[in-house]
Amino acid sequence: MKFFKRVETVQNFDKPGRYILYWMQGAFRVRHNHSLEFAKYLCSKYNLPLKVLVIVDFSYPEANFRSFKFFLEGLKDVVVELTSKQINIDIVAGRFKDALKPYIDSAKIMVTDKSYLPALKNIKKAVYAESKITVYEVDTNLVVPVSLVSQKREYAAYTIRPKILKHLEDCKNDFEELTYKGAFLNPNIEINLDKIEDELLKQNLVFVSPAPYIGGYIEAKRILEEFISRKFKYYKDKRSDPNKDIESNLSPYLHFGNISPIEILNELKNAEGNSENYYSFQEELVVRRELSFNFTYYSNDLTNLENLLPSWAVKTLGDHKGDKREYIYSLDEFEEAKTHDEIWNAAQRELKNRGKIHNYMRMYWGKKIIEWSKTIDDAYKNMVYLNNKYAIDGRDPNSYVGILWCFGLHDRAFKEREIFGKVRWMSQKSLTKKFDLSEYVKKYGKANF
Repeated sequence: MKFFKRVETVQNFDKPGRYILYWMQGAFRVRHNHSLEFAKYLCSKYNLPLKVLVIVDFSYPEANFRSFKFFLEGLKDVVVELTSKQINIDIVAGRFKDALKPYIDSAKIMVTDKSYLPALKNIKKAVYAESKITVYEVDTNLVVPVSLVSQKREYAAYTIRPKILKHLEDCKNDFEELTYKGAFLNPNIEINLDKIEDELLKQNLVFVSPAPYIGGYIEAKRILEEFISRKFKYYKDKRSDPNKDIESNLSPYLHFGNISPIEILNELKNAEGNSENYYSFQEELVVRRELSFNFTYYSNDLTNLENLLPSWAVKTLGDHKGDKREYIYSLDEFEEAKTHDEIWNAAQRELKNRGKIHNYMRMYWGKKIIEWSKTIDDAYKNMVYLNNKYAIDGRDPNSYVGILWCFGLHDRAFKEREIFGKVRWMSQKSLTKKFDLSEYVKKYGKANF
């Protein structure tokens, strides 16, 4: 197969089994899913049926009603497509380790999607350590596999870009779809996907009202087609303007693996070829996004700022830790959008109600949390909490790195100033000089929520 470079052998054990197990854990889709195709390949090789397993862990850290609703909606598309291809899928509730055990006991080999966040990587390592089964991880949620690009954390976009571009053409054309010819095993679906909200209300979940997005491949494809037909031609010049609806809005679907970035890239190439809009989008989807995945993949944890930021940023922020702040807000005040700045408040309301912030406004939102939090560590904790609670694309390498960028990650030093030191600062004056935000403030004003 052309995509063997995406497959990592985690461990090898020769054991009998009744089926090949694909633990679908990060790529919740059927189309352009290298993990699924590799599992099919193994089924053919060993003449065994395929069992796809999704585990729904309602105790998963920081997940809530909003994120689970989007996630389960996406599973509906997976069930329909796999069933149409005569492939079994089991959807069970429980903790990963406990729910996996009986499946691993009965399987010959396990295939799963590569994970990029330290917490999830550690969960998988614990599972593997207690399981005497051959395990393959497949990197299917990136255009260029993370370990193919680099074996270390890259310093910035300019250091990773040539390493990605070296493999880009090959990797974006490496997908192969196989025909499954094995037996159809009886499915076991423990969660009623036709009554998702009822199912979620049975759980002890933090309630965050649903965002105006529907999870799944079908909706991701519709949004992609709308972006191509209505927005793409303006992307390079207008994507930074919060007043223009030019963003692709695909980040929630990429976060849950509902659509492949390769499919997105190829559809855009077919639409506009080698245009400035295409290369601008490629820079964001491939270079910038995969820089983020490189960072979290090669990080041991995402909690200690000193271990996450470049040394110059750590030093300069430390030099200014005693600087006086004109405003200091609590987490509750940030969460309820009760600051003196109505532009910032509008961005926070956008996050709470839309489930994402316009990318340019997200930078302003983060910079002001630094300026108005008691300490730099408080600022980081406040940002992570708010983003992971409300953003549909939260708890993602891209969102963690977007937050850390506010503190100097993957950036350069600027003129020194209070609180920020040499870390880039953003002012309301410079923001409003660039954009007239009266309509944005009106759209997400207090009166509307």
